[in-house]
Amino acid sequence: MNNNEPVILGKVKKGGASKPILIIIIFLFIGGSIFLLPTILNYFGDYSIIDLVKNGEIIDFIENHDKYMNGNISLKNEKKETTTKIVSTNYISNITVIDSDGFQLTNFNLTKDNISFDVNVNEPKNFDEDYYYLTLKKDNIDLYNIKIVGNISDSSNIKFSFKNKLDTTVGIEGSVKKYNDSDYPKYNLSSDESGLSSLNCKLDNDFYEYIFDNNKLLKIKQKYNYIVKGNTEEYIKEFEKYTRITNEINNTNNTGETEEETTINNNESTITENDDGFIFTAYIDLSIYKKKINNNYYSYNTNSNIIKFDMDAKGYDCK
Repeated sequence: MNNNEPVILGKVKKGGASKPILIIIIFLFIGGSIFLLPTILNYFGDYSIIDLVKNGEIIDFIENHDKYMNGNISLKNEKKETTTKIVSTNYISNITVIDSDGFQLTNFNLTKDNISFDVNVNEPKNFDEDYYYLTLKKDNIDLYNIKIVGNISDSSNIKFSFKNKLDTTVGIEGSVKKYNDSDYPKYNLSSDESGLSSLNCKLDNDFYEYIFDNNKLLKIKQKYNYIVKGNTEEYIKEFEKYTRITNEINNTNNTGETEEETTINNNESTITENDDGFIFTAYIDLSIYKKKINNNYYSYNTNSNIIKFDMDAKGYDCK
């Protein structure tokens, strides 16, 4: 044996040098996945990727992503608690349905200037006796509160004009809440030395002045200018209605112990026809005349913050 003959210790397989590149690619893939993980989780929101794949709905989810995220579509096999969480946020669109206490809000039409929607009840409900509001918000900031009004037996449409235009109609959330006295934001009117103050509210041809004593409602003044819009039958019906109210108010006076007391607490109302229709005026002392002429008449001693919030939510401009 020749001592100078080379000794073979081993053989290197072909392609072995490519393994470091493969390892680098794997690490880059893992790193990229970790980096994109928040974006991926945000895309799927409260939905489980595993459940989507298991239910065979992953493709449908991708194709209808916005509807799933807005709560308009839910998983067929989704757990009940997850479904409740998703539909709790309602983005206003023409397919939005908002469920509340025995009624639904549907058929939304939202523009930058106004909103309209239908109120559908399971059984007759007088919303003038309750205080339900639709709250519109964006990015957790309240935009408008809209009062749900009317004595509804089946369905009714509500329209509300915004005092200030919306910047956008995209991403506007809607929710319904029934208010108690403690839910209303604080609002105190400036008063004179006697504690009296007033709040003036106007919408179109309907004007109210609410008079308070230490922010408790005492009296109401109303001026309503009814303008004929071509429907003679409707005009006659309204004129007869307000004539009846006028007579009723004028016949309800306080017989105070003195002539001065009777004059101060007197209830007065007039109705006058003109070329456009008629003008109805009323001056009501709520300690005497307790009947509500319409849903803008509030009970004696109602707090000013409730009236301000409620009238604003009906579209009135109150100052």
